Amino acid sequence: MRLRTARGYLHDTPETLALEQQARESPEDFGLPGWIVLGADTLVPARSEGFADRVWIHGTELIDGQQRLRTMALVLDELGPAHLARTLLKVEVYCGAERERARRLFGRADRYRNIRNAQDRLLLCPDIRRLMDADWERWTFCVRRGVTEGPNGRTYFLREVTRALACLSGPGPELAHRAGSAEGLMSLWDDIGSPAYRSLFHSRMTPLGVLRAVEAYRAARDALQSIPKSRQQGHGKLITYAPELIHWAACRFLPRARLHDESCDFDWDDALRQEMRSRVETAVDELVRRYEQLVTPEPGKGTYFRTAPELSLWTELTHGY
Repeated sequence: MRLRTARGYLHDTPETLALEQQARESPEDFGLPGWIVLGADTLVPARSEGFADRVWIHGTELIDGQQRLRTMALVLDELGPAHLARTLLKVEVYCGAERERARRLFGRADRYRNIRNAQDRLLLCPDIRRLMDADWERWTFCVRRGVTEGPNGRTYFLREVTRALACLSGPGPELAHRAGSAEGLMSLWDDIGSPAYRSLFHSRMTPLGVLRAVEAYRAARDALQSIPKSRQQGHGKLITYAPELIHWAACRFLPRARLHDESCDFDWDDALRQEMRSRVETAVDELVRRYEQLVTPEPGKGTYFRTAPELSLWTELTHGY
């Protein structure tokens, strides 16, 4: 209240909790990506002591940085001033007419900021950067636009690329399940050091392997979409609520271990053209049959909607694949 901030401490948001963790674990990094913005009535120079020039700030108003400032106060109480002495924090102070301008612009700053997310941070992955620099011939690759064929050609967005790679992963369907949701994709991209991420994006990746994966994924998806609606009733709703499971199962016949091997003599195009539709139909028949054996519908309970997306069910349905 004394600093006249626009809002209190957002103590339970993921961002604030991450700030607190950073301040505790690496205070030397705490000040780098953010700063404090103050408004003031007056600035009065104080006497210099050694190399430290000081000013007294009167009539202080906290324009931006409340969460960062409160985090510092919290960690100061916990770990003491010696811990926070490792932090170098940038502070801007505005007076007079500039103060109102700063208040107005920082109050609307969210309108002008494109906040980085997990997808953007993939640029921190050396294997992604290696893939970006690889020879794609008529294609290009970046984390935002995905895989693009020329200025007016096809586009495979990164979510589709990731799901395609997960579709050809193994031995179980865990990665296909995780990549099937937006939340799962973000969590996968956000942890570039995890075994799950490293099994999809690694140093052996090639442009050809990525394109093979996407074409296989699209072939499985197109074949599944052609399944008649009459087969998508009852336990057949597995097709509706767990399509990634069926894509994954249908792609088991492909030589997945040689996905990125440019010397692989397997005819991927012919296999997708000649076999994928029958493989999808076989996967549907087998998985729906197993689903019927495992799950009994409960009237009015939304059984299929509730159970079909569960990873534990996917694991059980694909035992032996």
